Amino acid sequence: MTDVNIKKLKVVFVDWFVTLTSTMFLSKLKQRDPELFEKIDNKIFVENFDTWHFDWARGRISKEDVAYLIAAEGYTSYGEVLKIFDECCSIQQVDHPDKLWPVVDKIRAKGIKVVLATDNWDVFCDYTVPALKLREHFDEILSSNELGFIKRDMHDGRLFFFDDYLKDNHIAYEEAVLLDDAPVNIDCCEVCGMPAKLVASSADTLEVLKEIAEAE
Repeated sequence: MTDVNIKKLKVVFVDWFVTLTSTMFLSKLKQRDPELFEKIDNKIFVENFDTWHFDWARGRISKEDVAYLIAAEGYTSYGEVLKIFDECCSIQQVDHPDKLWPVVDKIRAKGIKVVLATDNWDVFCDYTVPALKLREHFDEILSSNELGFIKRDMHDGRLFFFDDYLKDNHIAYEEAVLLDDAPVNIDCCEVCGMPAKLVASSADTLEVLKEIAEAE
């Protein structure tokens, strides 16, 4: 799987989008109003990807701020943007839940923590987490908007996103592993000495988790 020693493994960090779900942000809006979807999606992920998109992910601005920025373009109203965020985030689902959750439970039963680790926005914590009852399935949920750091934020061999959790739980980098679809996150982990596995889909993730669950 990776260079991680499964026998010494204490925590598995698992990313969200692509890694656990193929349901994209605003998927419901794309089905209902493709034209409005294109405008909002472009505003967030193209025009402002390197500016307030990351400020939102680091919790420096809120969903209300983003709704105001989008509404200011005249696409739709401020209230409608917030409604769209709620509706779209609340209907997200993990892929293969009938297979995923039993494997996660088996890993946790072995005494290995399974932690959702996502670069995400307040809408994920406000809407997706409670709608899917994700706190019932994970030992902890680490979201960048609450931590103030995204996973690639590093300096002098330290991974700011993960450090407080690892310190609080007395876990060393080499006793953890990250499953993620973003090469930049994998590279940062490897630079800092934390094992990481690049996955391309939720199916890949499930296979890695099975390996951990079934390891003697």
